[in-house]
Amino acid sequence: METLRFKVPEGSKARLRQLNRNMSALLREQVARLLKHQFNGSAYQKTERLCGGIKGGSKNAATSKKYLKLYRLPAA
Repeated sequence: METLRFKVPEGSKARLRQLNRNMSALLREQVARLLKHQFNGSAYQKTERLCGGIKGGSKNAATSKKYLKLYRLPAA
């Protein structure tokens, strides 16, 4: 195990002790959770689970003029 030291605002230590008597375990758990969820992938990698999630519509929605007319903004 490595040791980390950092400063916190006044009163933080007491508030953490109210949450959990074992402050070290609490902080280790939160640091591990933070490191596990950190992800620096591309926008596609972050949203790929959403791709293809909408049913219906046109397979060529990006090029179909008929389909694009549905989303044309009114003239200003």
